[in-house]
Amino acid sequence: MASGEFHLMKVPAEQLAGVVHGQVVDPGAQPTKVVRRGEGWTVDVSWEVTGELVDWLAGRWRLEVIADLVGGGESRHPSPPVELTFTPGSGRYTASIPMRGRLAPGTYDLVVNLTTTTAAGTAGALGGFVVISKLMVTE
Repeated sequence: MASGEFHLMKVPAEQLAGVVHGQVVDPGAQPTKVVRRGEGWTVDVSWEVTGELVDWLAGRWRLEVIADLVGGGESRHPSPPVELTFTPGSGRYTASIPMRGRLAPGTYDLVVNLTTTTAAGTAGALGGFVVISKLMVTE
């Protein structure tokens, strides 16, 4: 499982900190770097925010996978991004993004992109990303 960077408001770590993880999982629930286009593979993501301010967070997480085909082209999945509401009292979240048939055969760099929107619907100040190393999609 790859770990990524988490970007937070400019507050001390004891008040708010976070980590994000992501991996490609084959239909048998095993991490992999090679998938068949038509099989039921997913990008599984987990993240956690900790600190004194967790209970004060309000808004929604927005999660998407950016697939960059080596040699040309970028795509984002799903469209629109997955949205999850902040859960007061718990800073742990997980999501699984189904990717069956979404990418043509080739080699990709995958990036899980995690952003937020405020309770008012504007862009939030929390977010992060994790780079998942090369993925080969076969027919």
